[in-house]
Amino acid sequence: MPQHKRRAGPRNPEDPSKCTKYSLFFLNILFWLAAVLILGVGVYMMIEKKDAYQSLSDLAFDPAVLFVVLGGALFIITFLGCLGALRENTCMLCFYAGIVGFLLLIEIACGVMGFLFREKVEEGIRIKLNDAILLYRDPDKPDLQLIIETTQAEFKCCGITSYKDWEKNIYFNCSSPGPEACGVPRTCCKDVNDINTQCGFGVGRMEDSERESKIHTIGCLTTAVDWFKTNLITIGIVSFSVLTLQMITIRLATSLRGEVADIKKSFNNPRYIRN
Repeated sequence: MPQHKRRAGPRNPEDPSKCTKYSLFFLNILFWLAAVLILGVGVYMMIEKKDAYQSLSDLAFDPAVLFVVLGGALFIITFLGCLGALRENTCMLCFYAGIVGFLLLIEIACGVMGFLFREKVEEGIRIKLNDAILLYRDPDKPDLQLIIETTQAEFKCCGITSYKDWEKNIYFNCSSPGPEACGVPRTCCKDVNDINTQCGFGVGRMEDSERESKIHTIGCLTTAVDWFKTNLITIGIVSFSVLTLQMITIRLATSLRGEVADIKKSFNNPRYIRN
């Protein structure tokens, strides 16, 4: 009977490092679960407002679409990492490391560009927020309204740079015939749990002292900028941790790929084959 060939020698283990393999696998499992959550939220939001999509232009800057795209991309990348680690597939591992490395470079480039051109970035954000103010209470964009209300309630702010930004909305403009004319949404009120849902009505006609006792007058963009300046160290630590975690996954993927490739080569190496 023919004898089976097997590798000999302690320097060529039968399997790659289990520590490297399963560390990469479980890291990607965590990211994969996050991707499923983000994707699920995005899909649910799109299903809830499916009748609002009349053309491709309606998808632009839609929060639901952003969730779906981000969640879907993260789902595919992390699934590739998990499968590549379990199957010890060198092509998958190489592709995975390349994608994560490419994303890492994009993140660093965006961070640098955002810092260098922060004034232009702030102006671009202000324009988008202004569009959001105009579309507030649009029946086709309920998720946009939810985001605005949540932001104002959580950050204790009102409008973009001040409460006066709400004059651009057809419901709160002083020329509006409705009862909310010269007013602001309820989430601008200092006590959002107040049973008085009309606390923001007519604040534009009030004296400064009376107005400030009822609502937050500072805009959300101003509040956000101040928050970033106050928490620069925390933001830097979190950003550095995320980048480090990405570099670790790249290192694990390339290391595992190298070990698997070496083992494959050793099967064809006469020095490690005996009859």
